[in-house]
Amino acid sequence: MKIRILALFCLLFFSCQKEEDYIQNVMVDIDLNLTLPEFSDLQTVGNYIFITGGVKGIIVYRQGFDSYKTYDRNCSFEPSLSCARIDSVNSSIAICKCCNSKFLLSDGTPFDGPALLPLKKYDNSLLGDVLHIYN
Repeated sequence: MKIRILALFCLLFFSCQKEEDYIQNVMVDIDLNLTLPEFSDLQTVGNYIFITGGVKGIIVYRQGFDSYKTYDRNCSFEPSLSCARIDSVNSSIAICKCCNSKFLLSDGTPFDGPALLPLKKYDNSLLGDVLHIYN
């Protein structure tokens, strides 16, 4: 009986996380006209830009000729911290200087540092020269 109670306590204790341990859900509905000068870095495959939107900003990464990846800049490790933000990108690797986590921009997965969860992904679609980012 004691083992069942202990097992139930452990299950409840370790499975319940605080709400602030998750990246918030916010509405995203953004159109980027890729012909505008402020988005010119996206003309080259492998380049990225930061834009406003999402929880702590959005990373727009040009993965291929007609493919883009879009992620929230909020780091998935302790996202409630004010510093939990992707600060830079180096060779398709997003870096959070707050916790030193690194994420692959090809799919948002962490590969170094304490983060275990991927970056929050936003859907996108390309119609002509307009990239639509949404959730």
